[in-house]
Amino acid sequence: MIHERRTYTIQPAKFKDFVALTAKVGIKLRTKHSKLVGYWTTEIGELNQVVHLWEYENFDHRTRVRAALAKDKAWNTQYLARSRPMIQRQESMVLVPADFWSFTPPTGAGIYELRSYRLYPGKVPEWLGHLKTGLPARLKYSKPVAIWSSELGELNRVVHLWQYESLEHRAQLRKACMADPVWKQTVEKLQPLMQVMESKILVPTEFSPLR
Repeated sequence: MIHERRTYTIQPAKFKDFVALTAKVGIKLRTKHSKLVGYWTTEIGELNQVVHLWEYENFDHRTRVRAALAKDKAWNTQYLARSRPMIQRQESMVLVPADFWSFTPPTGAGIYELRSYRLYPGKVPEWLGHLKTGLPARLKYSKPVAIWSSELGELNRVVHLWQYESLEHRAQLRKACMADPVWKQTVEKLQPLMQVMESKILVPTEFSPLR
């Protein structure tokens, strides 16, 4: 299984129109071809963005889906032709799950934090190794939805997704886990391997499977 994370930056004046068009027209047409995992709007981080996550069996499956979409008349005329003028920028990243953590959808609703770290080239295996060792300490406070490394798109990235009840809930859990001596030692091992850290707070749309 692989996931594709797509991030679209929308013209601010067109943001509500884009989300409404996606809800009414786009998502029904798109999900005929492959599984949607989640669809969010950004609350903190770069604004006027939508982040959507798609699941594929493998790379061949993604190739077949993209080819079918290119031939789908309804998708191209009813949605793409209307939505593309609203988009400023698009980014795609294909993500591979860490071998020690399976994709774990949460059962309730909440907000999501998407954390993305750019590592020094060649350091992804070492970073994931340290995380694997220290993760039991972090799991005492909350569980990640997913832990990935990038395979296509921007390389040398590790990406992880977390759900919280609220921003206050996130703050409380982060404070607690950073006081944990084992997790604190893990973070100290991870930090020197990273060049850039990015965090986005995401709010699920009404049509997002992950709520």
